[in-house]
Amino acid sequence: MPTAPHVVVIHGLGRTSFDMSLLAKRLANTFPQSKIHNFSYSSRRLSLEQATEQLGRYVDKITREAPVSFVGHSLGGIVARSLDLTKPCAAPLHRLVTLGSPHGGAAIARYLGRYSLARKVFGPVLSDLGALNLSTQPRQLEIGCVVGATGTRYGFLPVFGSDNDGLVLTSEASFSGQSDQIKTFSFHGLMPFSRRLAILTGRFLETGRF
Repeated sequence: MPTAPHVVVIHGLGRTSFDMSLLAKRLANTFPQSKIHNFSYSSRRLSLEQATEQLGRYVDKITREAPVSFVGHSLGGIVARSLDLTKPCAAPLHRLVTLGSPHGGAAIARYLGRYSLARKVFGPVLSDLGALNLSTQPRQLEIGCVVGATGTRYGFLPVFGSDNDGLVLTSEASFSGQSDQIKTFSFHGLMPFSRRLAILTGRFLETGRF
């Protein structure tokens, strides 16, 4: 199947649907035959399970059982993967592009989770990201991972001690059950605004390869 008739873009932790609006517009221009939906959720108030349930209800409402693909930035990609693994939808789930999503859990979430202020600011999902243990075998989705990397030992944030995109380790942003991945010199927070990443995203949504 080429691009699904519905594509849902999903923002990350502490972000809003505004952060995905430029990407949504670019995808709409690339795929005029598809409906692009910008999903909004209270990322700092919900657990991963609650965000997954909310996405499932949203998908059932908008698709009317037609196939749907996803593009998730950071936490958004994890919410889409969680939907695929845990919450049956009437709509067939087609493809997912993750932009800097910490598939193996996030070291920075484990670090911040030690501090009560961080837990208060980022909410229950911070602990979920720190202890993430999703199955590496998708049920329906073909998943393509965009991995932010510098190609250096220390990445954008040297405190990690290994390559990273400024927030997520390069080693965290892919997983064994993916269909494809691509490493790109990209800073985590700027991924949804990149024209190049929008092109790569569109390519995977259409072909299943970057």
